[in-house]
Amino acid sequence: MSAAVSEPALISFYSCQRCSAPPTMDGKLDDPCWQALPAMEDFFQYWCPTPKPAPLKTSAKLCYDGAGLYLGIRMFEEQLDKVKAAVTNRDNPVTWTDDCVEIIIDPQNCGTGYLKFVTNLNAIRYDEKCVNTSLDSSWNVEGWKVATAKGQGEWFIECFLPWSDLDATPADGDIWSFDLVRYGYSTGKFRGVTWSLGGSGAAPQKLGYLGFGATVPPSEGTLATLARVAEPTKGPRMRLLLPGLVFERDGAAWTRSDVREWQKQCLAEATEAVNAAESAANAIPKPDEKAKLLAKLAELRAKLAEFAAQAQSADAQSPSLACQLRQSLRAMRKDADELKWDGMLLSLALSE
Repeated sequence: MSAAVSEPALISFYSCQRCSAPPTMDGKLDDPCWQALPAMEDFFQYWCPTPKPAPLKTSAKLCYDGAGLYLGIRMFEEQLDKVKAAVTNRDNPVTWTDDCVEIIIDPQNCGTGYLKFVTNLNAIRYDEKCVNTSLDSSWNVEGWKVATAKGQGEWFIECFLPWSDLDATPADGDIWSFDLVRYGYSTGKFRGVTWSLGGSGAAPQKLGYLGFGATVPPSEGTLATLARVAEPTKGPRMRLLLPGLVFERDGAAWTRSDVREWQKQCLAEATEAVNAAESAANAIPKPDEKAKLLAKLAELRAKLAEFAAQAQSADAQSPSLACQLRQSLRAMRKDADELKWDGMLLSLALSE
């Protein structure tokens, strides 16, 4: 039995564009600068190492100029009247127990530290700094600004982070580590999402990346910079998913493919594994044992048909959903391989 090949590190990447005129900090997200920007909307379940659906629909857009970084964040919320906003004072370390967002930035891409900015519906500000895994919750910067607003079934955060607060200013072409995390309590239970899979203040090595001035999709130069920046924390094998596209790097060069073609390959590999298991089941000489294994394989084929239908849907172009489908197909291959070996061992035992 061959050992399973580990998946490449999943990379979240956002092309952060320079704006000609900054937004007004009023929380409304109606400024011209927000309209043409790409949306950051492929989030994953928080505190989960494998791709799982985000329980909170969230979208963000980012841009920058000579003064700093601007974020426009949209929190979709079915129970807007139940959004928790109990914290009302600056620098409250339990701001995370409200419905809130955490903006996590590491300009140095060190993987062992970050700057974190947390705010809630009350536009309360909490900031902290981590250096070499040592947390400093007393760290304060005063230049950053927050404004919030409510809409219909959604609420908004507009945030400005001056470069002076970040103690760094990016040049066009630079790449910084970044993550956006959202917590929600409107259902009475905790729900969390993260833009970068597994990313959090507790796992700065799993942050995603902002590419300042990067094109969409990223150029070869941007991909080369990304590989150099990400390899110390992500390893030489990495996968970057963008709407409709997959970029993969296996230690040397990036390859690019269409998401649908990539999913077809995943489906073909799962189908091959199920077919091999079926061949092993059909070789079992005892009818009742054969029937048991074939019944389990029938369940796998039904799931395979569902996954094939999902791969044809428009939603399958989404990076997060493509990752979830990939994860499901890999689990199916594992199940099929186990059934194949069960069948082969059973055939061997019954033939003796």
